[in-house]
Amino acid sequence: MALHTTMPLRVLFLMLSAAALPAKCLAAAAPISPDAAPLVAFKSACSDPAAALISWTEASDPCSDRWRGVTCQPPPSPSSPPRVRRVVLEGLRLGGDAGAVAALAGLHMLAFLSLKNNSFTGSLSGVDFSPLAPHLKLLYLSGNGFTGRFPESVLCLRHLRRLDLSGNRITGTIPPEIGHRLPSLLTLHLARNLLDGPLPASLEAMAKLAKLDVSGNHLQGRIPKRLAAVFPESSFAGNPELCGAPLRRRCNGQQRMVFGGGADKSNRSTEGRGKRNNDRWMVAMIMAAVGAAVASLIAAALCGVLWRLRNRKPARTCGGSSRTSSMAREETVRFDGCCVEFDVCTLMRGAAEMLGKGATATTYRVAMGGDDGVVVDDAGVVVEEGKGAGEVVVVKRMRRREGATREDERRKRELAREMGTWRHANVVSLRAFYASADELLLVFDYVPNGSLHSLLHENRGPARVPLEWQTRLKLAQDAAQGLAYLHTVCNGTLAHRHLTSSNILVDAGGNARVSDFALLQLLVPAPAGSGADEAATAQKQDVHAFGIVLLEILTGRSAAEDGNSVDLARWARTVVREEWTSEVFDVELLPSRGGAEDEMVALLHVALLCVADDHGERPRMAVVAKMIEDIRDRGSKRSRYSASPSQVGHSYESSPSVSEDTTRSTAASSS
Repeated sequence: MALHTTMPLRVLFLMLSAAALPAKCLAAAAPISPDAAPLVAFKSACSDPAAALISWTEASDPCSDRWRGVTCQPPPSPSSPPRVRRVVLEGLRLGGDAGAVAALAGLHMLAFLSLKNNSFTGSLSGVDFSPLAPHLKLLYLSGNGFTGRFPESVLCLRHLRRLDLSGNRITGTIPPEIGHRLPSLLTLHLARNLLDGPLPASLEAMAKLAKLDVSGNHLQGRIPKRLAAVFPESSFAGNPELCGAPLRRRCNGQQRMVFGGGADKSNRSTEGRGKRNNDRWMVAMIMAAVGAAVASLIAAALCGVLWRLRNRKPARTCGGSSRTSSMAREETVRFDGCCVEFDVCTLMRGAAEMLGKGATATTYRVAMGGDDGVVVDDAGVVVEEGKGAGEVVVVKRMRRREGATREDERRKRELAREMGTWRHANVVSLRAFYASADELLLVFDYVPNGSLHSLLHENRGPARVPLEWQTRLKLAQDAAQGLAYLHTVCNGTLAHRHLTSSNILVDAGGNARVSDFALLQLLVPAPAGSGADEAATAQKQDVHAFGIVLLEILTGRSAAEDGNSVDLARWARTVVREEWTSEVFDVELLPSRGGAEDEMVALLHVALLCVADDHGERPRMAVVAKMIEDIRDRGSKRSRYSASPSQVGHSYESSPSVSEDTTRSTAASSS
């Protein structure tokens, strides 16, 4: 009887043991990340008065338990541990010396590290960043109190794309070899430190460098010419001993001659070198005087020719008049804001780089130089320095169209004269043109920060710094205002006819500027008496094109990638009609959606109005600009009343804290 009683209990025990076994095996199959130890060491080495790292406990896992500021990469297999890819701890009042940062060098798979706007101190020169070399792409340490010399180990980070050390107290010089050791760098921010010495010439070798800021230091010497041609004055401001374009301080004072010898240099060889230097200097001065006289005579003759040509030009007619007149075979016309020294010879002497070749023109970036003075260096070598050295313009070269008549060429020049009078903060200005029997050269402002298309669509992947919502909305408003203005010029008879996100450019101040307006009309001038209905239809086509640009801003999808703009408009309408509106928005806007989704939805409605199939339903550009302005106004009022306390005060926002892994998610959202 006892045997029958104990058997069921034994069976029950075995069943319970078997049920518990899979759970133990499952726990063993999910190993804890080996990156927990370096993170705990970092927490132990730094002060945390706000308890921001309270979730970082030794009994938990940084990946499965979601430690604050830590993002992990999913393991490739169930038996592999997850690895930490991002550590973003910004504005959390964390402190400690540089040794805390050194602890994070144990995160061997780390791709993105940001500790900006905290209170770390100590010398970075002793921190070894080299263990992070295989994967680190973004390093943001701005807005702390780091000291010491520039950390040489950063030069080992061969995959680094963005480096921000601004707002610290770093001393010494910028490493001369930085441009050769970090060739893939896209942004370099070293502003507001204590750096001295020259700007390394190796920075010119960084072909991918898109943003440079060394302002607010103690740098000295001449700005390398390629840097001067690419980056604005604000990139170098606040360095009293830095000179050359684009700054207004000239560098003549640095090219000092040594005449004879001092009290400690009285031997004959020194005196001989001083005499030779004097002789060379005298020869150079004579050559300079002769050259200046010849240049003055040539300039006077050219001015006389230009004055006669201007007196002969017919009245401005927007290219539509059929009245014939004598047309000079060659003509150079300058407008307000153009350099006084500009002529076609100066243009041709400049260093040119082809930016692209389109249906209407071939586009070049030209750095114009030249000077009627001569500077001699310590070795007696003559160095020519232009007054306008580094003045960069964009030149569009349009060849004469086959079959074009003399009247067509006259109307083309008249339209070019009209274009030179258009002035608006959101329009790329035409500064001058040169016309001959064979070609037309249009000289525009150089806009340094690329196009809206590049900001939205290029570099998606590990090195990507997404464009945040408020910036996108501002660029949309700027472009709308610029296009609305252009629709009013020449009595509203012109249209862009080829508006895309590629010809909306962004200047050094972060303002959008519309380019290439009316170039198609310039290629094929409209005949006299063209109808107002045709112009109105062309402007409504511009509105449709602008709606596609708004959809690119909202969705992150490129119209070119979709094959054509119709597909992008149709896709957006379909998604909205099926009440999946939130799926329209770019995944890079996820951090902004919490407080700005209403603005995104409002702008989406504006975009859908612009791309309406019926031309009559599309609003005028002036109305579109006003609607976007209203959206921004509502957003600014909302943010004014909802700003958190942590957003108040100074912050180094030169490096957005965003996910660097956007390629996969973006592709998924676009499918």
